[in-house]
Amino acid sequence: MPKVTAVCYLSSLLFYGMGYSKTLAIENPFTVNTYEFTMYVSLATVYFVLAIFLSVIGSVFFYLLSNREQELSLKSKPLKVKRKQKGNRIIEGEQAI
Repeated sequence: MPKVTAVCYLSSLLFYGMGYSKTLAIENPFTVNTYEFTMYVSLATVYFVLAIFLSVIGSVFFYLLSNREQELSLKSKPLKVKRKQKGNRIIEGEQAI
């Protein structure tokens, strides 16, 4: 797994935890005044949006980097080609893609 993907996933997990902690703070709305309630809800929303954004970015990096590595490995493998020459002999050779 690329380092960028791991950093994005771990940051996403961190922001998810921070958003969850803000939702726990507003579990009992009768003890929280309106200003604090609004701030906790806003912060929780921001943290959850950041978590989703970072997980999507990490998945995109993982997809792009894994496809690039797979594409490079396919291009570097030699292709075995069977060719006939004059007569009945079959000659096997390697040809790069």
